[in-house]
Amino acid sequence: MSYASVNDAVLAATNATAASQDREEAIAYLGSHPSAEAIDALIELLETDDAGVRWKAAEALAGLGKAALTPLLHALVNKSDSRWLLEGATHVLRNNRDHNVAKMTEELRAAMKGSGAAVATVTAAGELLVKLAGEDA
Repeated sequence: MSYASVNDAVLAATNATAASQDREEAIAYLGSHPSAEAIDALIELLETDDAGVRWKAAEALAGLGKAALTPLLHALVNKSDSRWLLEGATHVLRNNRDHNVAKMTEELRAAMKGSGAAVATVTAAGELLVKLAGEDA
């Protein structure tokens, strides 16, 4: 299926009543058209009920390299109690196209495991956001 815009693909990808294959095709489109809207939609899809859609969204985000890092960190700070978000984010960070992302997020990925993961994730993600903001300044 082809899409006229990122918005059309976002609508298709986030349509929970659509077939998984259609949603996954829309995710592939979003991964090849990285905009803030596309990245936000892909991050949102890390929490969908459909495991295949979650996996495709994580794969698309991992393929975007560092471009997806800051929005993903913000999502982790805001929703660190989401098991599916933590799982998807771990995949994105560990298998990131940009090997520097995997390296710079080692402490965060460690914090995302275990019984205190929600609080530890917020702390580690927040610290990394501050560090990244300092690099951009």
